[in-house]
Amino acid sequence: MTRGRVLLVVGLIALGVGETVWTVRHARQSASEARQAVQARIAREEAAELAAQHLVVKAGRLFNSDEIYAFLDKAKQAEKIADPLQRCLAYPDPPNSHWLPAAVRAYCQYRMQPLMPFAEVKTLIENGQAAEVDKRFASMLDEQLTQSGSRGLLDRTFEQDFGSSFAVREVLDAWKRASPNSAFAYAASGYAYEQMAGEARGAKWMKDTPTSSVESMDRLLQQADTDLQKAIALNPRITPVYEAMIAAGGLSLGSPYALHAAAQAKAVDPASFSIYSRMMWLAQPNWYGSIDAMRQVAADAQKHADKNPLLVLELSKPLSYDNLDDCDCHTADQLATYPTIFDQVATSQQLLSAGHAAESSHSLGLAVVYFSEALRFDPDLSDERLHRLYDLNNFDESQWAVDEATAMMKLDPTSGDLLKARGYSYEMLNDYPHAAADLQRATELAPDDESALVELEKVYANELHDWNKAWEVTTLAIQRFPTSPAGWFYRALIQKNQPRAGLQQTVDEFAARFGNDPRQLKTLTWLRAQLALQQGPAKQAAGFHASANNRTKALTNTPAVAPNT
Repeated sequence: MTRGRVLLVVGLIALGVGETVWTVRHARQSASEARQAVQARIAREEAAELAAQHLVVKAGRLFNSDEIYAFLDKAKQAEKIADPLQRCLAYPDPPNSHWLPAAVRAYCQYRMQPLMPFAEVKTLIENGQAAEVDKRFASMLDEQLTQSGSRGLLDRTFEQDFGSSFAVREVLDAWKRASPNSAFAYAASGYAYEQMAGEARGAKWMKDTPTSSVESMDRLLQQADTDLQKAIALNPRITPVYEAMIAAGGLSLGSPYALHAAAQAKAVDPASFSIYSRMMWLAQPNWYGSIDAMRQVAADAQKHADKNPLLVLELSKPLSYDNLDDCDCHTADQLATYPTIFDQVATSQQLLSAGHAAESSHSLGLAVVYFSEALRFDPDLSDERLHRLYDLNNFDESQWAVDEATAMMKLDPTSGDLLKARGYSYEMLNDYPHAAADLQRATELAPDDESALVELEKVYANELHDWNKAWEVTTLAIQRFPTSPAGWFYRALIQKNQPRAGLQQTVDEFAARFGNDPRQLKTLTWLRAQLALQQGPAKQAAGFHASANNRTKALTNTPAVAPNT
């Protein structure tokens, strides 16, 4: 064991001293011990919040417009390639980054390699062919350990097939009955039990987790350990077993349990990406470690990166810890750390988190690049693809957005979100008839989506000048969302521009409903100015008391879209 690894183990164990200490073959906790473990977990979570505040990352340079446009042009060409692996390899890296080609290639291969679907596992077991399932999984393990192009094949198959834990329980129990000496059956069962334990616990901080959830988690972890230990006894080379054990140690069974599993795993595969990734998770401040412990895991992983370039992906994890919140709170300096954090290739999960965080803080250049990179490695991220549709419009790629939305709608033809996104993109192309058609359909499919109605009002009133259609939509908006100012605003706009009777009543209604909202003051001032102009000089002198300066401001700052909603 290297000195760095020894220091990490000692450090993690020291941080776990306050917890119940489990032996590798642990006994059930007493009620008192369980309470102590929960209190220790709460204390670690509180300390983690403080630790994250001291993480300093050197700022880099935000992407400029030329770099973003050049990146998107290359990304668009790459996404036309049908073969998933070749598309991934042809994709551009982020501007000014130094992604290691070997690591990029390895991660493309890792993400794009075909996996055995759970449906196939289920069918074989139900048809009495459990032996064939064992044979397939044995082949995956052999390929993973011997072929560079199949790194993580078995690990990813376990993650895909047995991560949806409660749904697979019946099939896994049948597999164990059909193959009582199958190491893979017990490995899959134990892996799924650990996943079930995590689901039972939930994602809340321990102080907010009900005691009943903790007790359910502990019971499931006992079942997980029983099956995982059985799998090791039958075949100690199955790396997903150790990944599940490290996770179980983090959840409740303690750091000695987790570290022993990590040591066993490294004896089987010293360059395992899944094991180092799980160790990195365990080393987070809110589990059993610290930022320094995470850095040590990353450094330790790099000693094996020549054998497995996927380990380069661990470098960004200490830097990104707690820095990728979707919070609308990042300053320009904080956003400028992203190019530093992702100077080397990172996981699709980290990249999509960066995209969301950047988008929430209005850094659309970072968002469109990091969403694109996340999609490079995980094309099935439909939510992030939808987000990117809107971002593409900010960089003159509205036709790409339309084409992308159209392709996505082949798989989901009744998606109001996709229709709204495509309608908005048509609007950016000045194709208002198609925009109106998509937005109209979106409002029918998603009647609770106010934003689609607002956009439709805008297209009919501002662009097509179809006053009757605009009036219908505005009436519908007021019926559905009477406490929102948008419908009332567009009603007044139609009455002013068509013109149509009733502007005085609408402005009075707007003032009564929203006059005390500071966000609507500018809109209300403008509406009153238009009313005064419509009523003529005599009425204006008697009823409109704004100063000349304010009138000028109101007339020159016409709201281009609906007021804040």
